[in-house]
Amino acid sequence: NLYLIWYAMKKLFLILLCSLISFNAYSLSIISDEETESWLEDVLTPIFKEANLPLSRDKIHIVKDNSLNAFVGSSNHLFVHTGTLIGASSANEIEGVLAHETGHILGGHLLRLKIKLQDIEKASLASLVAAAGAAAISGRGDAAIAVVLGTQSSAINSMTNYQITEERAADETAVSILSKQQKSLKGLKDFMEKIKSANRLEGVKENPYFRTHPLTQERITFFNEKIKTEPQSTPDEELNQRLRRIQAKLYAYIYPLNKVLRKYPLSDTSTEGKIAHTIYFMRQKNINAVSKYIDPLITEEPLNPYFWELKAQALYESHNLKDAAIAYKQALDLKPSSDLFKISYAEAKLALSPTPKEQQKLIPLLEHASRNKNNPEAYHLLGQIYSNLKQHAIADYYAAEYNHATGNDKNALRMVKKALSQNLRQDILLRAKDLKTKLSKDTEPKKTLL
Repeated sequence: NLYLIWYAMKKLFLILLCSLISFNAYSLSIISDEETESWLEDVLTPIFKEANLPLSRDKIHIVKDNSLNAFVGSSNHLFVHTGTLIGASSANEIEGVLAHETGHILGGHLLRLKIKLQDIEKASLASLVAAAGAAAISGRGDAAIAVVLGTQSSAINSMTNYQITEERAADETAVSILSKQQKSLKGLKDFMEKIKSANRLEGVKENPYFRTHPLTQERITFFNEKIKTEPQSTPDEELNQRLRRIQAKLYAYIYPLNKVLRKYPLSDTSTEGKIAHTIYFMRQKNINAVSKYIDPLITEEPLNPYFWELKAQALYESHNLKDAAIAYKQALDLKPSSDLFKISYAEAKLALSPTPKEQQKLIPLLEHASRNKNNPEAYHLLGQIYSNLKQHAIADYYAAEYNHATGNDKNALRMVKKALSQNLRQDILLRAKDLKTKLSKDTEPKKTLL
């Protein structure tokens, strides 16, 4: 049982450590929304340009989480919590948050953090073994926990101090980027005030010893000093208006129905209120009430693709597939670059049992969506089409791509081998061979030291 205790304690320590420094320790709930992702891209574009960084829309992610947070992952993937988007009072607050995260990218903090973690993990293994031994000798699990907490304090303190330095550097970078863009630092300062208030409401007392960020008040003081010397800046009202609409949409989708109506009562006749009411009744499957709110929005802004998308989704969920496909096509015509619109339109059309010729027309749309962004649903729909067309080898290939994109590499390797055992046209054959090579390498047994 010594090994089992040691293994359990090692896993416990790594989970605790990862929860401090990485998003890998818990499961993220990622949501896709064309309007929100487009808005974030527009906010990030000048920030990344100032930082001389390439911006890829595919690396912007929305995390369904009500807390105030944003973070950078490997390969410069950027994650923004819905709580941050909904809780912001202005676009300037989000600009500040994203400028701070850009500071982490410029500083190469994630790479150095990984190296630091490796060093700490090596130093921790001996104490974990000692903890397991203590538990085995005494027969008490709390003895092992006491040893772990005692011997890891210096390692954890080293990590938190390390991150404090990086957070301060990211704040400095954010100040530089925003100043050069003639954007106010007030948004970032105000967002820090929100975090401080949220901590107080949740009973969180920031401890200078055990933390991963500088004390929030320290950061607020730092930003206030910088604000004193900044020139006057004009708020971007267009970005603010778009943000308010996004906030209404996200809130109406995420929060309980009773809270939706408290925040956006039916007496609210604003555009944001109508958006929230559309989603409120959509969630209740009341298509007649949905039309009461979405149709006037479309009348007011007939060239707004997001209103057409909202109408299409409501129609689709009420099983009015024909009208849903028409509305999705309208949204796609208004924004032909949207991969999400392509997938939604194709899904609605396929639900109508289209003719082989109609299905063929969907293939280029889905191919483009799958190549521009790793959209598993695009692979799934392509597999469905080729299966309907009796082209089973290509269907198997797309099944492999779908499984790989959704993390089932074992099944993906099985399906791509099956596809390669049949006749494939040349372009698919080359892609299938590449996928097999990649999967074969990824599934090779790894040598481990015992």
